[in-house]
Amino acid sequence: MKVATSKTTTKQINEPVDNGEVKKVSRKTILCALIVFRIINCFFVRSFFQPDEFWQSLEPAHVKAFGYGQLTWEWKFGLRSYAFPFMFEIVYRAVALLAATIAFVVSINVDLFVLMAHNFASKSNFAWDMAVEMQSFPREVSEYIEYKGVIYGPKLLMAIIAAVGEFYAIRLTEKIYYKCFDRDEMSGRRAQLKKSALVLSTTNFFNCFMITRTFINSFEMDLTSIGLFYWDWTNGDCITTFNFTKSLFCGLFLCLQRPTNAFIWGPMGLFMGLNLISKGEYRSLSILFRKVILVLLSVVALNLAIDYYFYGEVFFPAFRFVKFNYTSALSEFYGTAPWHFHLSQSLPLILGYSLPLLLFGFFFVKASKASTCFNSPWTQIKSIVLINVLLFSMIKHKEFRFLYNLQPFFLVISSVVFTDFSPKKNLGKQLFRWYILIAPFLSVISSTILSSFHETGVVEVTKYLHEIPKIHSVGFMMPCHSTPWQSYIHRQDIDDIWAITCEPPLHLLSDPEAQIKLPSYMDESDHLYDDVTKFIYQNFPPVFRKKLRSPNKVYTHEWPEYLIVFQHLDEIFMKDLLKNSGYLEEIRFFNSISHWDSKRSGDVVVYYKPPWL
Repeated sequence: MKVATSKTTTKQINEPVDNGEVKKVSRKTILCALIVFRIINCFFVRSFFQPDEFWQSLEPAHVKAFGYGQLTWEWKFGLRSYAFPFMFEIVYRAVALLAATIAFVVSINVDLFVLMAHNFASKSNFAWDMAVEMQSFPREVSEYIEYKGVIYGPKLLMAIIAAVGEFYAIRLTEKIYYKCFDRDEMSGRRAQLKKSALVLSTTNFFNCFMITRTFINSFEMDLTSIGLFYWDWTNGDCITTFNFTKSLFCGLFLCLQRPTNAFIWGPMGLFMGLNLISKGEYRSLSILFRKVILVLLSVVALNLAIDYYFYGEVFFPAFRFVKFNYTSALSEFYGTAPWHFHLSQSLPLILGYSLPLLLFGFFFVKASKASTCFNSPWTQIKSIVLINVLLFSMIKHKEFRFLYNLQPFFLVISSVVFTDFSPKKNLGKQLFRWYILIAPFLSVISSTILSSFHETGVVEVTKYLHEIPKIHSVGFMMPCHSTPWQSYIHRQDIDDIWAITCEPPLHLLSDPEAQIKLPSYMDESDHLYDDVTKFIYQNFPPVFRKKLRSPNKVYTHEWPEYLIVFQHLDEIFMKDLLKNSGYLEEIRFFNSISHWDSKRSGDVVVYYKPPWL
């Protein structure tokens, strides 16, 4: 089949064209179904995965929207861009406005009731009792709506963003298939391909567990899917289009949020540039360069404006992010992992049951359309996966979610295999059929169970603290950032609220001997678990009588009215220490049957001691 050079044919090569209203309705139906599915999904996600879900997104937004909360050292140091939390600030402000509006409407109705009671039932004790009781309705309604909005507003926003990201990931799969494999079969295979991509994405274990959480990694993955869909997969024929501008905007914006996104968009741009040079299209290369510069300037201006709004000064968080994570040893402070971590743990967890499909597609499936080494999108996709796994494996600090941005690439490869390639032998076909029927079901069920039960206690305890009528002080004696903070407690009336900290040794940032000194550095959390007795003696007054205080000694923490610990610490120390101290166990929340970190194992235990004791 010959490739024409007209604009129409170029567009067709880059993106399958809908034929008629039926396919448009179909896409709209898919998007709506994805939104409904992810909204349901987000309500089942009630657990704690990692602190960044709350402390690097919701907490700074809460501080900005409501004026109270706590910023971690990253925000004080200027390591993070505020662009992602800014979305949640908008949600919070909208929730506060909605709560105030409804409270105003309720107050008007209360005033009308009082007026009617005065005019028509002035001698009725019941009417006046009702009028007095109703005076608190506006405040109670406002507080209830605001708190529910604070908890569920960000969840709903992320569910919608997740659905849109998945929608574009599915369309990306269709586009790559159209570009790299025989288009003669496209009319008969497109519906099956969509179905394959839809099933693989919505039943993916890690998607169900992660995609609606308020991690910037989830947002990055969704925006990556959108950017990749609008990318010019013709290697330069569509760089003048507005769709390609959208793709550049997404890619460059993501690189400013987290510079490691350049591991994806840098190779993408390099492949396009090399292909333009190989074809001698230097004019197109010049157009590409100018467009990148213009889009970059607009993205930088937007990001600077948002960060200036948060920090109050001109800030380039991406520079500090690179300095901290890649030019110093301090990134190792939060843990290191072996070189094979992403191969042996991250990829199996992120891919789930589609891992065999990806491996088969990666090593055994080649694009059926003839192309040069890096001219094929299929080859580019596999190269970018390889580059990212290699580069992230070289970084000592590793987490599962660092590879989550590759999920659109994984979906493309897995969906093609799922659609076109199946075992030829009868036994293999039967096993494959049972596999694709059972594996997705088990994947969703296991993810739902994990999201709904494991590590839910640390979230539930913050909701419990919100409901208590009056609190003087709260203390969390557990590893740092083990719970959400004011984004879930949402109370400004607590006089003293503290938690054990884990500040990194920022004083070593420019120290040439940081690599040597870092292993000996201990934060507050380390000191607590290294010697609990010593830590409490040095940092807390006597637990029994205030008169036993050492004269003029300043203590780091005071014993709070509500003391919250993990079952592990309670059993090894706190239960014995608090006997006859006035503290009584008030309630406990199930958190985990087992935990990779023994310090966080067991229930979350809440002790209560009246402030006058």
